[in-house]
Amino acid sequence: MSLLSNVSSLKSFSWSSFGLHYLFFFYFSGLYQIIIFASGQAGGVGLRQAILMSFLWFIPILLIPRYTRIFTGIIGSFLWVTSLVSMGYLALYGQDFSQSVLYIIFESNLSEGSEFLESYFSWWMLPALVIYTIIPFFIWKKTKPMEGLYKQRLLLAASALFIISWPLFNSAVLKQETFEYSAAKQMDRMEPAAPWHIVMGYIKYKSQLRDIEKYLLANDNLPPLDELKDKNAMTPNTLVLVIGESTNRQRMGIYGYGRDTTPGLKSIKDDLLIFEQVYSPRPYTIETLQQVLSFADEKHPDLYLKRPTLMNIMKQAGYKTYWITNQQTQTKRNTMLTTFSKQADEQVYLNNNRMQDSAQYDGVVIKPFEKILGDTAAKKFIVIHLLGTHRKYHYRYPDSFAFFNKNSQSPNWLSSSQTDEYNEYDNAIRYNDFVVSTLIKSFKTSREHGFLVYFSDHGEEVYDNPQHLFAGRNEGAPSSPMYTIPFMIWQSESWKNHSQLESEASTMVHRSYSTSDFIYTWSDLAGITFTGFDASRSIVNPSFTNHPIWIGNPKKQKKLRDLQKQPFIELHKSSQVGRSEELEASGKTYQI
Repeated sequence: MSLLSNVSSLKSFSWSSFGLHYLFFFYFSGLYQIIIFASGQAGGVGLRQAILMSFLWFIPILLIPRYTRIFTGIIGSFLWVTSLVSMGYLALYGQDFSQSVLYIIFESNLSEGSEFLESYFSWWMLPALVIYTIIPFFIWKKTKPMEGLYKQRLLLAASALFIISWPLFNSAVLKQETFEYSAAKQMDRMEPAAPWHIVMGYIKYKSQLRDIEKYLLANDNLPPLDELKDKNAMTPNTLVLVIGESTNRQRMGIYGYGRDTTPGLKSIKDDLLIFEQVYSPRPYTIETLQQVLSFADEKHPDLYLKRPTLMNIMKQAGYKTYWITNQQTQTKRNTMLTTFSKQADEQVYLNNNRMQDSAQYDGVVIKPFEKILGDTAAKKFIVIHLLGTHRKYHYRYPDSFAFFNKNSQSPNWLSSSQTDEYNEYDNAIRYNDFVVSTLIKSFKTSREHGFLVYFSDHGEEVYDNPQHLFAGRNEGAPSSPMYTIPFMIWQSESWKNHSQLESEASTMVHRSYSTSDFIYTWSDLAGITFTGFDASRSIVNPSFTNHPIWIGNPKKQKKLRDLQKQPFIELHKSSQVGRSEELEASGKTYQI
């Protein structure tokens, strides 16, 4: 009898009202995420989280149904206001909103905000706002309290709480992670939904601001290098460093790859010094740049905190410094990138997307670069950090650069989906080639006196080995594509005439080298010396000698691998496309 009574009472619960309330709550996050997903700007992660996090607002109306309309109205008004921020940003810029945008908001004053509204306000925004508001209003008018026994409503409220807190519970309780780490996971999951995109963004903003200030304060307190001398101190110089992302040189036509992935660089090949045996110390951006942009290396990984960075050196030499980036810098993961960029005199942040799987093209760096070239400063040091060929690859290039497709000759060891990703990676490299070659051509046109260095932070494996199909990076199972990177130097004619690099070019381009020693190469190129400068670690110096090329996690010193003693077995320098039989016959694979 009791069971029949419970079944009867369960049927009395108003599921239609439940569905209507869910539609109302979901509207303020879901509509936005549906647009983002449908437009191809990002994957479905944001939409999934909006679906799950919308259950949160059921808790008060399930526990106190008498005030359903009041609670729903208050919650809806709050969600409406906060959702306008992201919807407005999407309407204006066509980009996904993230906490990165909040950095701009929080660090702008009232005057700048007024100028922004004057510049971007359009007539169509008012009717769009009215339509956006009317839809949830009519849904709210139809909502009614959800009937049912208290125990039923309590169970549903508990279920809603469990759904939204699952990331925290899974991480802290089931996986026994630290509370700080688990809380960060919870914040990341909630962030795509209103109002958490603002709330969590502000929390992250304040947290990262503290971290950045701590690093910058420590950096400011570092003593300058002793006996620093600049042999080019009396000439106006423009020195440019372009840092790529996730680009394996073995997939670049200019390095012998069979596909024409680098037509732009090939067209100026005679003006470039193209180094053939340069490796990244690690397959991760932050960890690599901590070494590349400082005196740190695999054996001394913490020196980036204890000695001046490359930016410090250039400022000490009298250069005005700039940092242009299309990387996400305003995230917890990228605090160190932000710290490096904040050391520059001027910063240009171009990527405000929440996640890397969003359409953001590196071409946006070209105009800021050209503008800085016109700066009247006599000595300029410009860092350009690209998003390069970071996964997901189809977000790295516009449709006009979809050069390789299903009709292109592809490796016969790939499945259909693997072929798509393989082609997308090559398309991303082709677009990266366009950006880098355009930067060089802009530099050349400016007639500035100086040079440009381009390299990638690390490589990436994208189904290159037919015997071990893999896409991505894994330091625990290293392979050649993860560490082999492009490295090239362009010099203006005036700089070339006095640098004498050309006389050593035939020798230096074949040298084996790790970018963990890059600070010595850069200083050498710029004509800067100081106490402790090691010419043997500069790839462009006649005194260069072979040093170990360490790869691996510096925290596991015994597992570091010296590529001089344990080199990777390379694929053929010619095309990898359609050569699986030849590769298998020769035994040349990337397996370790």
